[in-house]
Order: sequence, then structure tokens, then C-alpha cells
Amino acid sequence: MTSEPQISIAEAINIFVSHLKDSKTAMTGQQELLRFQARVGKDKPIAGLHAIEVGDYAKWTTENVEDPAIRLDPVKKFLAFANRRNWTEISLARYAAAPRRNRRRAQNPGQSVAGSTPTARLSAERHIELQAELERLRNEVPRIRDAIRLARADGDVRENAPLDAAREQQQLVERRIRQLENDLARVEIVDAANADTERVSIGSRVTLQDLGTRQQRVFTLVDVREADVAAGKISTVSPIGQALMGKMASEEVTISTPRGSVQYRIEGIGG
Repeated sequence: MTSEPQISIAEAINIFVSHLKDSKTAMTGQQELLRFQARVGKDKPIAGLHAIEVGDYAKWTTENVEDPAIRLDPVKKFLAFANRRNWTEISLARYAAAPRRNRRRAQNPGQSVAGSTPTARLSAERHIELQAELERLRNEVPRIRDAIRLARADGDVRENAPLDAAREQQQLVERRIRQLENDLARVEIVDAANADTERVSIGSRVTLQDLGTRQQRVFTLVDVREADVAAGKISTVSPIGQALMGKMASEEVTISTPRGSVQYRIEGIGG
């Protein structure tokens, strides 16, 4: 192994990029390498990089991609470079390959490519919250893997409750990570300050008056992923949200509720 002590993945990538002579290749490759280091951990020692982690990354990054080989090429070249520098005991480049089902999906001309349209429209506040959750879960993965290794070393794996629990937690955490990564990769940030004040739209803060009780209620229209009724945030696909979308101030709407139909007048629309 190399005499360079505990060189991190980020440091190894920086050295590799500096060796790329073609500036265009360097720019394209660096973008994918940044995704790779964010996924596996930029401060992780490259000597500790595992083939399973490389395979997991290849599966994640090529999901619904038109040409998986092109997407993975910078990572394969980096891993081959790392082995030539003796930073890794074996060449991990061969593990940077798209799973077969990803290849088949990419060859299907009728399949839309992920990233073409936003999957969510979120407030900046909610976007920050989801980014923080993603970072926390990514940091939790190494701890779970350590728990799995310890549990495997502790007796018969066929009757090992700690191992089963750790594996289940790993599945839940990694599933949530994939969901967050997919959502955040195609999210659109809604700026409440620029929300339409003439017609109700996502991000609008709407003041309603119950025409029966004369009581006022205030709602903010949000994406379903951000809905929180207790905080006055209602989804645009909820019955109330659907009834309000596109309406103007002073218009009256009828909303079906568990206690029957209720008539409201829109008193105001704010961002």
C-alpha cells in the first residue's frame, strides 16, 4: 500500500483530477466524482473503500440513466488510478458497473429519463430540512455497517436478533436516502415572496372566512411532501387545496369536510 497516511477520498480525487490533461474531460469527470465522494463520504480513507460501496454507488447513480457506461466512466478511471497508486489493495474499477436491470431500462426508448421534470415544489425552509435529514442519514450508514459487522462476528447468523435488527435498519435508512436523493435532485424551490397574490397557487398564504360561523382560517398551500395541517400547511392535492387552487380574492368556494359541505370566501391571498 502507499506510504501516504490515510489519504481521504476527497484528497485522492483532487490528485486524480490534477492528472487529467484534457480540460473538458476533467470538467465532466469531476462532476461525477463529486457525486461519488458525496455518496461514499469525502473524508473516508480511500484504503477503507469497499467493493460493496462502489457497487451501491453504481446502482444508485445509473438508475434511469440513458447511458450508464458514460455516467460511470470517470469513477472507473479514478478507481483504476487509485489502484495504480497503491491506494487500494485491489482495483475497485470493475465494481463500478450498472446492474443489469438498469442497463435494460436505459435501452428502453419509451422510458422517460429521471430529472426531466421536478418531482416536488418545496419551500426553501423545507428544502434545507430535507438536505439536513439526508446528511444525517448518510452519516448514520457507516455506524449501521459497523453494527452489522459486529453482529455477524457474534455467533450463529441464523439466530442473531441484533444482526436482523441492524439489517432492517440499514434497509430503511438506505431506502429513505434514495428517496431523498431522488426528490432533491429534481426539486423546484418555491419562493413565497414571489408567490402569485392574485390567484391561489402553491406557496400562497390564503385567508378564508367560514360563511356559516364567520370565523377566519389561514392556510398555506404546499406540496404534499411538506403538508402539516397542525402548522396550517395544506397540500395542493387535498380537498381544500384543490378547491382553492386558481381562485381569486373575494371568490367563494364550497369544500367537503367530514361534517358536511362548508362555504368559504377568500378574504386575502399573500405570499
